[in-house]
Amino acid sequence: MADDIHLKGVDFNCLHCEKQHNDCEKTLDCCCKNCFNDGSTNLLKSLDYKELDFLVDGKQQIIYKPGETIIKQNTSSTYVVCIRKGLAKVYVEGVKGKSLVVRLIGQHDFVTGGDLFNGNVQKFTISAVTEVHCCLISASKLSQLFSENNRFAVELLRHHTKQNNDLLNKLVVLTQKYMPGRVADTLLYLKNHVFCVNPFSVPLTRQDLADMSNMTKESLVRILQQFKSSGLIKTQGSTFEILDENGLQEISRNG
Repeated sequence: MADDIHLKGVDFNCLHCEKQHNDCEKTLDCCCKNCFNDGSTNLLKSLDYKELDFLVDGKQQIIYKPGETIIKQNTSSTYVVCIRKGLAKVYVEGVKGKSLVVRLIGQHDFVTGGDLFNGNVQKFTISAVTEVHCCLISASKLSQLFSENNRFAVELLRHHTKQNNDLLNKLVVLTQKYMPGRVADTLLYLKNHVFCVNPFSVPLTRQDLADMSNMTKESLVRILQQFKSSGLIKTQGSTFEILDENGLQEISRNG
């Protein structure tokens, strides 16, 4: 762990193998390859152990408290973020204090941002929703491996392209659908892509949910009440339950 780190947060011990972080930095199976799923989302599966050792050498392991900023929009950054535990929101800071939450990120998410292929200026802000455990990995080392390992380059480009496609799809939803369709999409996204259970507890404020749907908090609350009255959903505090997913999908399709 670097002694001169100037980020909020604290060092933490390796949660997977219960070794101290100094050992953890050199334990490849613990902190890197196994931090990702074994499926197609494993960006590091094409790296050998020598390349993994090069990548993790000097990486920074950080805990961010809820509300703390992990990456700040329009600032320079020399690292990418690998989420090991917790939930964070990715949002664009607009004019007059307005924000647009473009997606949520959690365990195993790997955020390349704009510092690999488009300079080192970040295009969005990432802040912790819950306590977030993450690794900060040198962008320059990723770029070097990108140029030396063709298989890794393909995996990284696929991941980067998927992130861009998700943003384009989000743009279409927010600009071409009416408010009920946008709220339906937000609820379905939370159930099927973020929490993957039903009912699910949402550690987000109503304002966060409104920012995900590109509307005011008052409009979001009104539409949620309409959905409840129609028997589509059930809410109790921060807990949501989808009662009629087909109905929500129909609202989503009709926009």
